[in-house]
Amino acid sequence: MTDNPPARRPGRPRREESAEIEHRLVETTMRMLVEHGPSLTMNTIITASGLSRKTVYAHYPNKPALFAAVVRQMLGYALQPLAVPPRARWQESLLSFVEQCLAEVCEPYATAMRRLLMLNSSFFEEARPQIEQVVVRRYLDPLAAYLQSLVDQGILPDQDVGFAAESLTSLILSESHRRFFQGEADDSVDAVQLNRHARRLTALFCGGITSPADL
Repeated sequence: MTDNPPARRPGRPRREESAEIEHRLVETTMRMLVEHGPSLTMNTIITASGLSRKTVYAHYPNKPALFAAVVRQMLGYALQPLAVPPRARWQESLLSFVEQCLAEVCEPYATAMRRLLMLNSSFFEEARPQIEQVVVRRYLDPLAAYLQSLVDQGILPDQDVGFAAESLTSLILSESHRRFFQGEADDSVDAVQLNRHARRLTALFCGGITSPADL
């Protein structure tokens, strides 16, 4: 006969429990930010999380501390490189890549994070290095590698693929900026409109890299 393990005494939660609570709070806050924006209150977060007020404030003493944790986690999700999908034609692969990028940068979570960064300048200064890292690792690096493979195969003429990748990424991000500052960020992203915009960007870009001007 084995003895049951002794019940843990009340007090500070174990490390695993603490990590689970923090994850639950951050996930809840991310979801609620999409609905409420930066005006989201701690009371609303506490109610939605199902945790006690004492537990929440033991982990995050105020809203800025919790919002900063949300920004860090949202950026952490985006560090995985986005692969260029294989298609029959390289132009179709680029189109699929551009569509995926546009869908990501225009999604509600991206808008919520942008609002947080604009709400508090310290958030942005703290997150700036990670934002730059996300752009490079998720978008620029895989795109530049794909373009270089096309050059190596003789499909594209020799050119500065790093500059080409930066140019296309800037065009993609500019659509997110446009939607945000023209008040369209809260509108649902229309798949047909997104595809149309992706086709325009891809056509413009492909025309430039297949016939680079000698200026």
